[in-house]
Amino acid sequence: MKKKINVKSLVIFGVLAVVMVLVVLAVNQVRTFMSGAASDVEPQSVTVVSGDDGKSAVISWISDKESISKVEYGTTAASLVLMSAETSLMTNHNVSLTSLRPSTTYYFRIRVGDEVFDNGGIPYSFKTKADSSVVVTPTPTIVLVPSASKTNTGGCNPGVDYNNDGIINSIDVVDCKRDGGVVKTSSSVTPTSTSVSRCVNLIDYNSDGIINSLDKVNCLQSQE
Repeated sequence: MKKKINVKSLVIFGVLAVVMVLVVLAVNQVRTFMSGAASDVEPQSVTVVSGDDGKSAVISWISDKESISKVEYGTTAASLVLMSAETSLMTNHNVSLTSLRPSTTYYFRIRVGDEVFDNGGIPYSFKTKADSSVVVTPTPTIVLVPSASKTNTGGCNPGVDYNNDGIINSIDVVDCKRDGGVVKTSSSVTPTSTSVSRCVNLIDYNSDGIINSLDKVNCLQSQE
């Protein structure tokens, strides 16, 4: 005995099959549409021009379809918390970044609506220039120039008996500077008087245990 075919069940099964086909087609169309939309606004030829002051930069790119985009950026790839956005639809995009830090690497990505575009899964990056307003002043070279007295006298050595009086003291330095650093010979020491000649080879005239210029002064005073 043959079983009767349940027509109602066949109808329901057919309707479900048609619905599933339509759903699949619809999903595919949506995916195709979304893919096409994303490709239309995808950034191409992304370039960065850093300002000469090191505090600004302009990010440029083109897209096939007009869009309003924004640049999300920061000083680390994981923290793109800063943002600069366009204000009108365009295909030639130029977004300016300001208040940047000189000599610093920045990372960024481009967002169009819910779509995010970067450099193959990692943010784009660029480095700002050094601050051109900072003037580096070279350290001046210090040149030691001998004093006029040493240049003219050849340098007076306090350990030389310049006046050839047998005693090395402060008078020798005075005589050295006066006579141009020349050591006097015994013949060049010409006393002005007999009393002066007697005071050339000094002795301890003031009996203080030290033979120095004071003895010469005391000697000269004793002959007055």
